[in-house]
Amino acid sequence: MKEGIIFNQSETVRSITVELLESIPESDWDVIPKGFRNNIRWNAGHILTIQDWFANSFRSLSENLPNKYWDYFAKDTSPADWTDDPPSKEVLLKLLKEQHIWIHTTCKGKLDQKLDEPFKGMETLGELLLLGNFHDGMHNGVINAQKKIIIANK
Repeated sequence: MKEGIIFNQSETVRSITVELLESIPESDWDVIPKGFRNNIRWNAGHILTIQDWFANSFRSLSENLPNKYWDYFAKDTSPADWTDDPPSKEVLLKLLKEQHIWIHTTCKGKLDQKLDEPFKGMETLGELLLLGNFHDGMHNGVINAQKKIIIANK
């Protein structure tokens, strides 16, 4: 698959996620609807953090994100465990909007690079970035469901 297609798809998927997040008032970002263990803020930060980790081939978070984002937003974390204030909606949206630019700059010419170890059948960085697009979309669905539940319960 051509690099441009992967980068364009990532940008399109992310713009859909950002549009959804922008439509939700920040006052709703911290509500954890019944049946969920996380809130909209966690989902937004999780998308950002995991895609960054994918783009760095699981080695670490990039210099674009503070290391504490891993403590807030990694898999199996929860807002119930946060001991200080998480990033604001404004900060998370800014980073989400800019992330595709850093990923393009960092990963350009490297999408065929083999991962140190395959992950869920993905063997190259490009495949992993495509999985990241799926991950974005999956959490977009969760955010949309949470938004609807929050509105219904107002």
